[in-house]
Amino acid sequence: MNRSWTISMIVPVYKGGTEFRRCLESLACLEPAPLEIIVVSDGDDDSSKTAAGFNVKVIHLPQRKGPAHARNVGASHAKGDILFFVDADVAVPPNLLDRF
Repeated sequence: MNRSWTISMIVPVYKGGTEFRRCLESLACLEPAPLEIIVVSDGDDDSSKTAAGFNVKVIHLPQRKGPAHARNVGASHAKGDILFFVDADVAVPPNLLDRF
């Protein structure tokens, strides 16, 4: 796929658990890969630790303020032309960005 724009994927998470790990695993398989994947851990240290094992940027918020706030924080750090938000309990198909 030839494109001139870049995509930043933003994942807000609070107590993500197994579904969050599956989400990160699916994002790691995206082809083509996004410019960046930003995980915003909304006051939850365990999710930050899980995300640290993947090739993602992790932003840890010390106090829980909800998913909308976490999305906005992620957006403020994003470098891509397009912001793509993914909930932490969603596994995406590897061809998602081609289809997008």
